[in-house]
Amino acid sequence: MDEQMNDQFCAENVSEATDTDDLSATAATDRDGANVTETIPAATTAGEDPTTPAEQSEDAEEETFDINSLRPHVKPLYKVLFILLMIVAIGASLYFSFNAISLSMYEYAETEDGWQLSGFHNDNTVKSIRIDYVMEKRSSTTWEADTSRPITSIREYALCCDNDIEEIFIGKDVAYIQPLAFYSCKSLRHIEVDPANTHYVSVDGILYNYDMTEIIQFPIAYSRYENNHLKDENGKMHYVIPDTVRKVGALCFAYAEDLAEVTLSPATERLETLSFFRCSDLAAIDLPDTLTYIGSDSFSYCTLLTSVYIPYAVTEIGHHALYECSGITDINVARSKEEFAEVKLGNYWNYTTLTHRIAVNYDQGRT
Repeated sequence: MDEQMNDQFCAENVSEATDTDDLSATAATDRDGANVTETIPAATTAGEDPTTPAEQSEDAEEETFDINSLRPHVKPLYKVLFILLMIVAIGASLYFSFNAISLSMYEYAETEDGWQLSGFHNDNTVKSIRIDYVMEKRSSTTWEADTSRPITSIREYALCCDNDIEEIFIGKDVAYIQPLAFYSCKSLRHIEVDPANTHYVSVDGILYNYDMTEIIQFPIAYSRYENNHLKDENGKMHYVIPDTVRKVGALCFAYAEDLAEVTLSPATERLETLSFFRCSDLAAIDLPDTLTYIGSDSFSYCTLLTSVYIPYAVTEIGHHALYECSGITDINVARSKEEFAEVKLGNYWNYTTLTHRIAVNYDQGRT
């Protein structure tokens, strides 16, 4: 009996050992995205060589070859895109930096009538600029006026968005200033004109054409001008435009600080584009009976306005003229509904938002 049990026990162990010897352990690892298969040969009895040298060579070749080894090693797409974006960003940064460094502070163009100031690039140190003669650079920090080359015109946007300039002096030879020449100079306090100039004049730091039929520029920061006498006890300004003025220039009062009320000339005929744009403190304005034209965005974002009367003589109102005037609920117009239909109206001229318009009351008189 004991011999039979021992024979059975030995037979099971031999069977188990044989099964183990016939199996191969396989380990897979991932290197740089490629699967590499490593085959561990089955255990053999010491001194035995189950294969011939030729078979061993063939087995070795089979063991080192894997289909994944033929796949190209490509970096993930997001890494490639990131590298490309970095190259573009660095290139753009170098380009704009180079251009900023290479820009001259003053830019001029020679015209048939003389020299034009076409651009000014502040280095954040210049508070006052004279526009009378071409400026020549004498050293890294010194500029000198060439009196043989007087400035006769100023190009539009010449001082665009210069937030450092506080004072502008216009020379005697300047005969033409293009509209928007001093666009959005938010620190500008006053403008002076040479008394010998026969085309422009300054009145208390405010720019007009020579015969004062057009008010050209009310400086944005005029409330900070040391000779400003327009402020009331609350620090708000009330400005009366001279009776000779017939036109309010483009962007004339745009962004003006602390400007609460403007009295237009009784001879006013035109309010040009953006004339009172974003006058956030403007609470009152009376449009005279002589007015014929209200330009686009004339009163856009004048949120403190509560009423506007449209005189009978008005024949054109530009787009978004009263856009975002949220304090206005309705408008009184002198014309009847049929007559007002003849007025040329721009898109959204009486909208407080793109979805809400201001009501129009026809056949109304002044209140």
